Amino acid sequence: MTGEALEAAAAAAVARAGARFALVFGSRAGMPGNPPPRPDSDLDVAAWWESEPPESWQVPVPAGVDLVVLNGAPLWLAGRVAMGGRPIYAADDAADRRRIDWQVDVRMRYLDDLPGLRRRYRLRRRQLAASRSA
Repeated sequence: MTGEALEAAAAAAVARAGARFALVFGSRAGMPGNPPPRPDSDLDVAAWWESEPPESWQVPVPAGVDLVVLNGAPLWLAGRVAMGGRPIYAADDAADRRRIDWQVDVRMRYLDDLPGLRRRYRLRRRQLAASRSA
């Protein structure tokens, strides 16, 4: 299945499951400055539900698609989606406006938290390196 066909199939799958909007993120999002995806790269899709979101494993997506349910996703992951995600589905105009509002809100919170997040990552890397050398 081509990249475009896989995106269309993933969008149709989350639509059938009741998602309001969905974005592609990761290596296949095609963001400027990112290296091209490997041929065996999966398609990372993040979707948002208005209420009662399913677990990601409850949504039957095509093979080669990894689904993230944005409702309740940790900020470090939601922030990556908000910053580098490319929309592939919106249920209607109101859902697309909701996506924009979601992206603005999450981007602001993610960028506010990013220095602390990087500090925590650096500390954890040091801790892991120290435990390996001990």
